[in-house]
Amino acid sequence: MAAGSISPQKLYGVPIALMFSEGAPRLIDANVTIPRLQDGDPGHIVVEAYPGMLARSIIGRRSYKQDTKKKQTQDQRTARLQLLSALRDGDAEARYSFAIEASEALCHNPGGDHLDALLCAIQAAWAWRNRENGFGGA
Repeated sequence: MAAGSISPQKLYGVPIALMFSEGAPRLIDANVTIPRLQDGDPGHIVVEAYPGMLARSIIGRRSYKQDTKKKQTQDQRTARLQLLSALRDGDAEARYSFAIEASEALCHNPGGDHLDALLCAIQAAWAWRNRENGFGGA
Protein backbone atom coordinates (compact mmCIF):
# COMPACT_ATOMS: atom_id res chain seq x y z
CA MET A 1 0.00 0.00 0.00
CA ALA A 2 1.16 3.55 -0.68
CA ALA A 3 0.88 4.44 3.01
CA GLY A 4 2.91 1.40 4.04
CA SER A 5 0.03 0.51 6.30
CA ILE A 6 -1.67 -2.66 7.48
CA SER A 7 -4.29 -4.15 5.18
CA PRO A 8 -7.79 -2.88 5.97
CA GLN A 9 -8.97 -6.49 5.63
CA LYS A 10 -6.85 -7.67 8.56
CA LEU A 11 -8.92 -9.35 11.28
CA TYR A 12 -6.15 -10.35 13.75
CA GLY A 13 -3.60 -8.39 15.79
CA VAL A 14 -4.70 -4.85 15.06
CA PRO A 15 -8.21 -5.60 13.76
CA ILE A 16 -8.46 -2.90 11.10
CA ALA A 17 -11.41 -4.55 9.32
CA LEU A 18 -13.35 -4.83 12.56
CA MET A 19 -12.68 -1.18 13.40
CA PHE A 20 -13.82 -0.18 9.92
CA SER A 21 -16.99 -2.26 10.14
CA GLU A 22 -17.82 -0.55 13.44
CA GLY A 23 -16.85 2.97 12.38
CA ALA A 24 -18.19 3.26 8.83
CA PRO A 25 -21.88 2.77 9.68
CA ARG A 26 -21.57 5.31 12.49
CA LEU A 27 -20.15 7.89 10.09
CA ILE A 28 -22.97 7.23 7.64
CA ASP A 29 -25.58 7.52 10.39
CA ALA A 30 -24.00 10.76 11.62
CA ASN A 31 -24.61 12.34 8.19
CA VAL A 32 -21.12 13.79 8.03
CA THR A 33 -19.40 14.86 4.84
CA ILE A 34 -16.52 12.60 3.88
CA PRO A 35 -14.78 14.33 0.96
CA ARG A 36 -15.10 12.32 -2.26
CA LEU A 37 -17.06 9.57 -0.47
CA GLN A 38 -20.21 10.94 1.17
CA ASP A 39 -22.09 14.21 0.86
CA GLY A 40 -23.56 14.91 4.26
CA ASP A 41 -23.80 17.93 6.51
CA PRO A 42 -21.25 20.40 5.07
CA GLY A 43 -20.66 21.75 8.56
CA HIS A 44 -19.39 18.38 9.76
CA ILE A 45 -16.47 17.18 7.68
CA VAL A 46 -14.48 14.02 8.34
CA VAL A 47 -10.97 13.43 7.01
CA GLU A 48 -8.68 10.55 7.88
CA ALA A 49 -5.25 11.27 9.27
CA TYR A 50 -2.58 8.62 9.23
CA PRO A 51 0.30 9.55 11.55
CA GLY A 52 2.53 6.67 10.49
CA MET A 53 2.56 7.86 6.90
CA LEU A 54 3.84 11.30 7.89
CA ALA A 55 6.33 9.80 10.35
CA ARG A 56 7.75 7.42 7.72
CA SER A 57 8.15 10.26 5.24
CA ILE A 58 10.48 11.94 7.74
CA ILE A 59 12.30 9.15 9.62
CA GLY A 60 11.78 6.24 7.26
CA ARG A 61 10.63 2.89 8.60
CA ARG A 62 12.31 3.38 11.97
CA SER A 63 10.16 2.40 14.90
CA TYR A 64 9.22 5.41 17.03
CA LYS A 65 6.60 3.94 19.35
CA GLN A 66 5.70 0.79 21.23
CA ASP A 67 2.85 0.03 23.63
CA THR A 68 4.50 -3.05 25.16
CA LYS A 69 6.77 -1.84 27.95
CA LYS A 70 9.32 -4.67 27.46
CA LYS A 71 9.77 -3.71 23.80
CA GLN A 72 10.26 0.02 24.37
CA THR A 73 13.78 1.17 23.45
CA GLN A 74 16.01 4.22 23.63
CA ASP A 75 16.21 4.08 19.81
CA GLN A 76 12.45 4.63 19.62
CA ARG A 77 12.72 7.63 21.95
CA THR A 78 15.55 8.99 19.80
CA ALA A 79 13.39 8.50 16.69
CA ARG A 80 10.49 10.40 18.36
CA LEU A 81 12.83 13.25 19.24
CA GLN A 82 14.29 13.35 15.72
CA LEU A 83 10.80 13.31 14.21
CA LEU A 84 9.66 16.21 16.37
CA SER A 85 12.89 18.08 15.74
CA ALA A 86 12.46 17.74 11.97
CA LEU A 87 8.90 19.04 12.22
CA ARG A 88 9.88 22.02 14.39
CA ASP A 89 12.99 22.80 12.35
CA GLY A 90 11.16 23.39 9.09
CA ASP A 91 10.13 20.02 7.67
CA ALA A 92 6.46 20.80 8.28
CA GLU A 93 6.85 24.30 6.90
CA ALA A 94 8.49 22.98 3.73
CA ARG A 95 5.80 20.31 3.27
CA TYR A 96 2.69 22.07 4.52
CA SER A 97 3.50 25.81 4.52
CA PHE A 98 3.09 26.29 8.25
CA ALA A 99 5.44 26.12 11.20
CA ILE A 100 5.13 23.78 14.15
CA GLU A 101 5.67 24.79 17.75
CA ALA A 102 5.46 21.82 20.09
CA SER A 103 7.00 20.72 23.36
CA GLU A 104 9.56 17.96 23.56
CA ALA A 105 7.26 16.49 26.23
CA LEU A 106 5.27 14.97 23.35
CA CYS A 107 8.13 12.51 22.96
CA HIS A 108 8.02 11.26 26.58
CA ASN A 109 5.09 8.92 25.82
CA PRO A 110 6.65 5.61 24.60
CA GLY A 111 3.34 4.55 23.02
CA GLY A 112 3.62 7.56 20.73
CA ASP A 113 0.03 8.69 21.32
CA HIS A 114 0.98 12.31 22.04
CA LEU A 115 3.26 12.60 19.03
CA ASP A 116 0.69 10.81 16.84
CA ALA A 117 -1.90 13.41 17.92
CA LEU A 118 0.42 16.16 16.64
CA LEU A 119 0.97 14.30 13.36
CA CYS A 120 -2.81 13.94 12.92
CA ALA A 121 -3.33 17.63 13.72
CA ILE A 122 -0.76 18.57 11.07
CA GLN A 123 -2.55 16.45 8.47
CA ALA A 124 -5.97 17.83 9.47
CA ALA A 125 -4.68 21.42 9.26
CA TRP A 126 -3.25 20.73 5.81
CA ALA A 127 -6.54 19.19 4.66
CA TRP A 128 -8.47 22.21 5.97
CA ARG A 129 -6.15 24.57 4.10
CA ASN A 130 -6.92 22.54 0.97
CA ARG A 131 -10.70 22.39 1.51
CA GLU A 132 -11.40 24.37 -1.66
CA ASN A 133 -9.38 21.79 -3.55
CA GLY A 134 -11.11 18.64 -2.26
CA PHE A 135 -9.20 18.62 1.04
CA GLY A 136 -6.04 17.64 -0.78
CA GLY A 137 -7.52 14.43 -2.17
CA ALA A 138 -6.43 13.18 -5.55
